Amino acid sequence: MGKRGADHLRAQRAGKVRDLFICQICGRAEKAEGHHIIDHQFGGAGIVDNIITLCQKCHKEVHRGNMDILKF
Repeated sequence: MGKRGADHLRAQRAGKVRDLFICQICGRAEKAEGHHIIDHQFGGAGIVDNIITLCQKCHKEVHRGNMDILKF
């Protein structure tokens, strides 16, 4: 997997600001992280529409495959 560019970091920051730093799964406002809905390694763009804010715990669960993110 290649290194993510500055556009991905800006998008993650903008997504967290948009979501008020609140996890969009559980509602926690602690340790907010930006998650790519379509992962970078699968061609996911570094744009705010491809970011969802998750707390650290939910983010780990998504990456472990215990939770799925669906975009409507």
